Amino acid sequence: MDDNSVYLNLFFEESDDNLSLLNDSVLQLESDPQNMDLINEIFRAAHTLKGMSATMGYDVMTKITHKMENLFDFFKTGKLQVTSEYISIIFACLDTLSQLVEDLREGNELREEQISGPLAKIAVVEAQVNGEAPVEVTHIDNTKTTLDNSFPDLEETDINVINAAIDDGHNAFQIGVRIDAESALKGARVFLVMEKLGQSGDVIIIDPDTERLEAGDFDTDFKFIYVTKNSQAEVRSNIENISEIDEIVVDVYGATAKDETKPVNPPVAANTDTQPTADVTPQSAKKTESPKNNHPQKAANNQSIRVDLNRLDLFLNIVSELVVYRNQLEDASKRDSMDDVKDSLEHVSRLTSELQDLVLKIRMQQVNVVFSRFPRMVRDLSQQLGKDIELIIKGEETELDKTVVAELSEPLIHLFRNSLDHGIELPDVREANGKPRQGVIELSAMQEGNKVHITLKDDGKGLDPVAIRASAERKGINTEGMSEDEVKKLVFHPGFSTSQEVTNISGRGVGLDAVVAKIVELGGTFDLTSEVNIGTTFTIKLPLTLSIIQALLVKVGTETFATPLDVVERVVMVTEDEITMTGNQEVYAFQGMLISVLRTDKVLDIPAQELQRRYGIVVKLEKDYFMVLVDQLLGQQEIVIKKIDTLLQQLNRYQGATILGNGSVALILDVNAICHATKVGLINEI
Repeated sequence: MDDNSVYLNLFFEESDDNLSLLNDSVLQLESDPQNMDLINEIFRAAHTLKGMSATMGYDVMTKITHKMENLFDFFKTGKLQVTSEYISIIFACLDTLSQLVEDLREGNELREEQISGPLAKIAVVEAQVNGEAPVEVTHIDNTKTTLDNSFPDLEETDINVINAAIDDGHNAFQIGVRIDAESALKGARVFLVMEKLGQSGDVIIIDPDTERLEAGDFDTDFKFIYVTKNSQAEVRSNIENISEIDEIVVDVYGATAKDETKPVNPPVAANTDTQPTADVTPQSAKKTESPKNNHPQKAANNQSIRVDLNRLDLFLNIVSELVVYRNQLEDASKRDSMDDVKDSLEHVSRLTSELQDLVLKIRMQQVNVVFSRFPRMVRDLSQQLGKDIELIIKGEETELDKTVVAELSEPLIHLFRNSLDHGIELPDVREANGKPRQGVIELSAMQEGNKVHITLKDDGKGLDPVAIRASAERKGINTEGMSEDEVKKLVFHPGFSTSQEVTNISGRGVGLDAVVAKIVELGGTFDLTSEVNIGTTFTIKLPLTLSIIQALLVKVGTETFATPLDVVERVVMVTEDEITMTGNQEVYAFQGMLISVLRTDKVLDIPAQELQRRYGIVVKLEKDYFMVLVDQLLGQQEIVIKKIDTLLQQLNRYQGATILGNGSVALILDVNAICHATKVGLINEI
């Protein structure tokens, strides 16, 4: 790119801000069409966007923005009255502009045909205003492309690994997968495919690269090479069982592909392991770089965050104080004055804590960044569905770690689509059931301790256990002996849907499985409650931050572990005679009830110590209490969470690791997962 690349990040930030302002303002204009101040504000934002595009030399953006300005000018001069039809045309322009900005972020060239649709609609309006005949639009061919599963440019190292796996008795397949174009959770779909295949084989090479796939930053297709003991039919069946998959191509890795390498500009190897086996875990494979990844990563501004200047000033002051006490420490150490060293260390410790707290706050971002897109979404889909829906948003100023906020959009989009399509009834149906014609969806966020609760509630028809049972039976799912709550939870089953009709909004069995997978990936929990003809409430609980937490350090045998403090209800001293056996489960009397006792040494396969007294950590999972026994308490400490090996992640016992003050590493227990396994009787399978 030319010298304009210096200003790209600023251009992207300003474009995002102006597009967000335009979306919000145009939505407000639809409900207040006579507000001239609002029209002037919209006109200014559009003019600014056009000016920036022209300055950067993006003629395609400039052209569509100029045409969109014409509509605002018609409103301003009274040549047009604001109607939903014209507002929809403006929204089509804004959607196109957003896509153009994303294309620029990815380094793609902008094309005239990208704006032909919105321009044609504006041309019709201009012709009507000017009394001219409408302009005909050239048809754009949207024919579906052939799904590609070929890897013609493999490096010799990769080919050796694949051939070694074949010689070892494995089957190798070239697989192409196309996700439904209407999918709101493409990244989660890829995760489910990789997770399913990883149970019986290894993904060697994947394209696009894992980072783009996990972020959903691709169109609809991805491909990979997979080695497994399973047959071709079994591999295909495993993928087909995942909902929202549009097309699959599974071919045996061929002799031609084995023998061909292209020495010109060889790509970086996805797997440089030259050992005679393809020993790659599914998660490791997901981190593999694609040998054909020619797509640029998203611009750095996606990884940036705006910070309050006051916080930066405070940051600078704390760092300045640290420099002062560092100098004092150096001076005291030269003089061998331990009293001065201790005094300076106390100040450094205090400042470090303040600095850590401040950095966490700087990483925080208001959930409004995500929430702000839903008024527009509700408006569009309610019109499309012929429904009258009011959206209420509360707590949008609640803050979450930016990493969590960035991943929150896709699950919420899917929940909204389900509530709009399946939850809220048509106005006539609501009126017949004694409800107001206008349905209500409420989206709220609130902080509770170290968690943020996000709730999506509708006053629609709710989940009908009878309809769910009937749908389950049609799919061959046995519901005999299930309670109503258990039947309702079948909606979490992959591919489950009670809808008799597939629409472009929902009904494809996309279900809640992908939503749950994404929330669990973020370290959160997901729950729903529903009553027939009353409504449904989805509740997401997410950690406030993914990097630093308050933890309780404990010892089991000779090993030290950390337990997140936010899951701890109480810690009590327990003697062996206070623990009793009922059936095959040990229990402890707590607050007038018997709660399950979990011996951590047994779960973690650590040699037990002969102790008469242990410490019981009482935790609450949903509505049930559990007691986790440990040998010693070492105290409370703020810890930094580090990622662990993928093999440990698969055990569902640990959620990370941390480095202690003495330099040793302690694993962080995933108490919720351990207790859940106990609850469902899977303690030996954790």
